[in-house]
Amino acid sequence: MNIKAEVIVEGPSMIRSTLKVIDKPISFLGMVNPKTGILKADDNPIEITGVILSFPYMIGSTVAPYIIYSLKKNKKAPLAIICSSVNALLASGCAISDIPLLIVSQSDFELLKKYKERIIKVNTKSGEILIDEQ
Repeated sequence: MNIKAEVIVEGPSMIRSTLKVIDKPISFLGMVNPKTGILKADDNPIEITGVILSFPYMIGSTVAPYIIYSLKKNKKAPLAIICSSVNALLASGCAISDIPLLIVSQSDFELLKKYKERIIKVNTKSGEILIDEQ
């Protein structure tokens, strides 16, 4: 199955990794530890290092770009981020950190939830999200 996304921040042509989906909006300030790469959502620690991270949208403060940049500098960043809504803080944080950022429709975000913890491929040039249904 293929999902078409809009590319906000480009990256390498193809990324392959585990999809981690967070059902709720996240705040990088308070929910993400930039030294460990752990995101705390509903008291569940989630390792976001080296994964394709998907969440509906970001909430929070102007510190978010710095935290995203710190994740990258500490080698704890996700390989790519996929959201259903993107604000300027998230886009700028990803841009300065060279983390690909894609936006999908709300219905496609809901579809991605079915594939969390699966290995997927993302073409960060064309915006194609490739999911093996097996």
